[in-house]
Amino acid sequence: MYWRPIRKADLSTCLDLQPACLGDQIVGRAAALRIWNALFDDPSFHGTVMESEVLIAGSGIVGCGMGVFVNRAFADQEIANPQRGLNSRIIASIASEKPVVLTRAEIAAGNAGPGIDFVNLYGTWRDGILTPDELTEVHALLGTSFVEHFAGYHFNRVLKEAIGASRIALARATGTYRLLAEFPESESAFAVATRESVQAAPYSVAAGMYRYQPPVLRLRPSEQALLSAALSGKTDAELSIDLGLSIEATKKRWLSVFARIDQFKPELLNQSDSNAEGRGPQKRHHILAYIRNHPEELRPYVWDAR
Repeated sequence: MYWRPIRKADLSTCLDLQPACLGDQIVGRAAALRIWNALFDDPSFHGTVMESEVLIAGSGIVGCGMGVFVNRAFADQEIANPQRGLNSRIIASIASEKPVVLTRAEIAAGNAGPGIDFVNLYGTWRDGILTPDELTEVHALLGTSFVEHFAGYHFNRVLKEAIGASRIALARATGTYRLLAEFPESESAFAVATRESVQAAPYSVAAGMYRYQPPVLRLRPSEQALLSAALSGKTDAELSIDLGLSIEATKKRWLSVFARIDQFKPELLNQSDSNAEGRGPQKRHHILAYIRNHPEELRPYVWDAR
């Protein structure tokens, strides 16, 4: 099994895995489904799927995780007064056009400031089908995919409502979440992970959530988009298609990245061979190696006006 970023075509399959997490209690199912589809294109939304190379009961998707960044006031309120229906309150806020999810600018401000709060809307798997070994693998992938997918973000707290005995047990077993309230009548529990709770379990995979360092390259969003796409090893021709640019514009964007790095981290370019023929490819190789180890460079960030 492996994990990958979620695609919009995966959304209905993932939502069917655990309908109790749909968050439709306030606005109804039809409205909730519309909001989930709209959320997919929101900068606050993130998701991954766990996929099996071998189809299981006709599908490769065996688990998924999805969530959104939320504003601090909403997180404070939920932690102070935990109740059932966490997802439904987020969905209802969007339906009322008073969303508690963060904009890109707010995510950037949180990364540059005290950190950002995240609600894990979905962290589930295919019940009743997977073997015990497959379940163990999916549980491990849910944790590692979360940490790897969000590397480079400045986390403050992670909130979630675990629904179902097995999911409550998993939240308790990780050691990184504190269960603030349990609701036996709905077989659910409200849990939160903080820097303190994660540090109390130093060998947990979640410890990577809080290894944050600020970026230094001051990349523009267009430069971040180029580097993010280039990490997969694509050629300029492939990058130009992905980014909707001409080949010439793609090359100019690389030059813009080189200029940015020459200003803020010139040692990356100085590692390149002085041979003119190899200079361009070697520059890219060193830059992409650095970006892989410093994902914070690709995250939204507010720079001091100075």
